[in-house]
Amino acid sequence: MPKSRMSASLYLLLVFVSGILLGTVSHRLYDATSARASSSPNMTEFRKRYLAEMRDRVHVDDKQITAVVQHLDDAKRRFDDLKAQEQPLHDRIQQEMVDEIRNELTNEQKPLYDKWHAERMARQTQSKKNP
Repeated sequence: MPKSRMSASLYLLLVFVSGILLGTVSHRLYDATSARASSSPNMTEFRKRYLAEMRDRVHVDDKQITAVVQHLDDAKRRFDDLKAQEQPLHDRIQQEMVDEIRNELTNEQKPLYDKWHAERMARQTQSKKNP
């Protein structure tokens, strides 16, 4: 086999092998990224991981863990209170937007919009109940 033909075969083999390697690596990266995105941790899982890392990396004892749990509970309660305070303002802004959009519609379009909007709100409520 002449040298040029052998080197061409070697280059061709390298191209195929590098393509296979690149495809494998990108597939694994895609799988890892999509698995991470689809499994958003709930608050209980977050708390378990947080406390485990506090034990492992900061070396807190049981008394300190109890205090940390109280601080986490207090922060959650304060965030929930803040969300409850902001909710009426959020609802008012959303209702103003709906009213402004309805003002752009014709009398024939308004009932269609109202039906569509009600269905959309029902889907949102359902998705909040079953995340």
